[in-house]
Amino acid sequence: MSERFQGIDWYCDRCNAYLNDQQGFDDHHYVWKCTECGHKNSISSDDIYGSEEDFRNPNTIV
Repeated sequence: MSERFQGIDWYCDRCNAYLNDQQGFDDHHYVWKCTECGHKNSISSDDIYGSEEDFRNPNTIV
């Protein structure tokens, strides 16, 4: 099965762990529980940002 979001790197919203390499990670799931800290991360197109700064400051107008 191919990735739903090809070329997207997913990071935990709480601990910033790289999710793509976590055992069993599949971006077809809508929620992924980080194996490092247990945080449940949303995996959807609404959660794709151009940069970490955009993630940290979502109300910034570009």
